[in-house]
Amino acid sequence: MTAAFDWETVQRTPLVRDALPGELAPYALSAGEGLRHDLGDWHVTTMARGADTGGEFSLYRVSLPGGSTSPLISTPGHTFIQLVDGEIGLWFEGRGRRLIGGDSASIPAGTPFALSGRAVLNSFFLYSTDQWLHRLADGLGSASRSHIFSRRPQSTVSDLLAGEVSGYGITVHEADRARLEELTDDDERDRRDGDRLPQGPVPYVNRAGHGDRHETYQQLNTYPVRSRNTGGLFFAMDTRGARSPYIPLHFHQEHSENFLCLGGKVKLHANGEEVVLTPGDFLHAPAGTIHSFSFAGHNTHMLGLLTPPVFEPFFEYMNDPTDDYVHVEGGEPYFPGEGFARAREELDLVVVGPPPEN
Repeated sequence: MTAAFDWETVQRTPLVRDALPGELAPYALSAGEGLRHDLGDWHVTTMARGADTGGEFSLYRVSLPGGSTSPLISTPGHTFIQLVDGEIGLWFEGRGRRLIGGDSASIPAGTPFALSGRAVLNSFFLYSTDQWLHRLADGLGSASRSHIFSRRPQSTVSDLLAGEVSGYGITVHEADRARLEELTDDDERDRRDGDRLPQGPVPYVNRAGHGDRHETYQQLNTYPVRSRNTGGLFFAMDTRGARSPYIPLHFHQEHSENFLCLGGKVKLHANGEEVVLTPGDFLHAPAGTIHSFSFAGHNTHMLGLLTPPVFEPFFEYMNDPTDDYVHVEGGEPYFPGEGFARAREELDLVVVGPPPEN
């Protein structure tokens, strides 16, 4: 599915703002921008398609009302979910899980799962190595000018998926709807099992702040999903930290880096242009994009999605393992120069200049 990167062309491509480029290019989307569809009672904003990412992945923000329940489906791509608002129920392997803000889930391709809205308003990001949700929204949904689900939808997502869907690449499985709405209140088990990630590509829920954690100066970096969980397709990095300066300008030849602001303020340079991300904003930096980032707000929270996962060791080179859940402010500033030098030598990292000025 993934196209070969022409990183030299990308390096010369101007940044696209608030539009999907339809080709491999760096672009930034303000919160709510993208292709918007009503898929029954789901509102789906497509933020990235295969056409925009060289076939690597697709990305969406989905909002749904309380009481909306999807059927049990399996999809051809690995799915990663990051809950932003409200509460959703996620059902797989015969058990329901409750996700609240900050929780995430990893669902391998072919795993039957179902989703339900549990709060009045529920919203999550959905990242997939296939664009099954875009096919559904474009084929079964209706284009929308709104940025939220309809108060009086014409149908439900469950109704739409009860019809013929074989052409969209998903499979709908038989399931008792009442069972899909049941949740297991075994939160202590989920937290204990999720404090470190599974060893292989199995479905799981990761509680907010949990996962494999590493820290450096005034910053905590947590893996909610690693390459070993995705069959070597991608990994995610959940970063929380204090205000920080830009890092050196650099680019990658083999992988894309994708930035989602979840809280605070992130500043980025991308091919010579500065972009400020606030919550819900997104920037796609395909291989070749000359970029840098900084945290421009207190207690900033950013989700990075990197594919393919060749850069995963960088965060272990630059950080120390920790069992803590929050970063520490203050202390003597330091930069892990030895780890950075190792990353330049061993990983997909080409430094081209000093940090941009704030």
